[in-house]
Amino acid sequence: MTDPADFLEARDARQRELTRALFLFEGSGCLLMAGTNVPGPDKHAGGLAALLDEALERLARTHPFRILVSGLDALGPWRLAHVPAPAEAVKAAAVAVEGLDPAARLLDLDVYRPNGSQAGRAALGLPPRTCLLCDRPAVDCIRSQAHPVEDLRAQVDRLLATVRRAPTRIAIDQLAEGLHLGALRELELTPKPGLVDRRDRGSHPDLSFDAMRTSAQLLPQYYEDLLGRGGCQAPLAGCVEAGRDAEARMFAEIGTNGHRGYIFLSGLALLGACASGGRLEALPGAIAQVAAAFFQAHPPAPSTHGASIRARLGLGGIQAEAERGLPAVFETGWPAYRAALARGWDPDRAAFKLMAVLMQVLEDTTMVRRGGLAGLARLREAGAQLEALLDAGDDPLPYLTALNLAWCRDNLTMGGVADCMALTFALHDAAH
Repeated sequence: MTDPADFLEARDARQRELTRALFLFEGSGCLLMAGTNVPGPDKHAGGLAALLDEALERLARTHPFRILVSGLDALGPWRLAHVPAPAEAVKAAAVAVEGLDPAARLLDLDVYRPNGSQAGRAALGLPPRTCLLCDRPAVDCIRSQAHPVEDLRAQVDRLLATVRRAPTRIAIDQLAEGLHLGALRELELTPKPGLVDRRDRGSHPDLSFDAMRTSAQLLPQYYEDLLGRGGCQAPLAGCVEAGRDAEARMFAEIGTNGHRGYIFLSGLALLGACASGGRLEALPGAIAQVAAAFFQAHPPAPSTHGASIRARLGLGGIQAEAERGLPAVFETGWPAYRAALARGWDPDRAAFKLMAVLMQVLEDTTMVRRGGLAGLARLREAGAQLEALLDAGDDPLPYLTALNLAWCRDNLTMGGVADCMALTFALHDAAH
């Protein structure tokens, strides 16, 4: 449970940022301090960050602003922004936004004039906000502790239920674009043990950040080719040909394997999205069907690395994962990533959470090929340690940096994890 002293420290820190911003923007527009207002000790309920950012998006439609500080502290997620408009007009717009959604009752959109005074509801001739559970002014119920905390928390959960609702559809055109951007997002994330990133080549002496970026930039042509052939309506042979053409372009451009595994995985996802009509609940099954048809028509040669490992060690690898509809992504990775973002984690920290959980569930044959079953065990253990660090609120960068050095020394990597991360980023951006 959070120490009450942490709440006071968080309030003081926010006030310091506000004071600094008032000095910087003296006489210009107003400042918006946007945060959450949740009773009880737990200020980090899932969905609060999404609720806050959605409210700010609505406010920006009438009063564009610039975010100065985006934070997450003991009091929950919060944002400080400069709005180049009169304080009273911004407060009126903020009150209107708070009234659009019942869950917005959990937000505080406070507006400050250049002199530091607050433009409140009273200045607009509005009554004070009512309690979460009754029609009395909220401040009166808070002071008198009129309601049990358990009842207040139950109401918070009811209000957030719609915000926490998982997406139901995938926009296919957005997925095609997102698959390209997901590969770039995965590449940019730094540090990643054994993988190419902005810091180094990982355990891939034949690759570089620039080469991987070039490889990723070739992907849109592949997705355009797949959809142009008719997506899932095209003969399987035509889709396979599109994939082989994409691999040929990659090798011709960078001379080595940059995204070969991702070409297969992302193409599978795009064809599955077409086959499912964009319905998320049907997408894993559609992917499984496409994968089964592919491997039946094109069984891996026994001499390939993946087939050899599967036969020798009894692992399913990416073939079994695909034929089951990518459960590592849909049942583990993506839900963990969504939950991290909903709690207000910054995008990189949420991405590291995604990486951590995938490391624990994916049968990554690139790791097994280089490190055997002992390497797979190291992958699992490292993922668990990384997740524990993240959940404890610790900085994961020192651990990831040291792990990268150890894996580069031992020539270990996790290409399957990287591909599933990129795919998750794409699915998340295309879902609604």
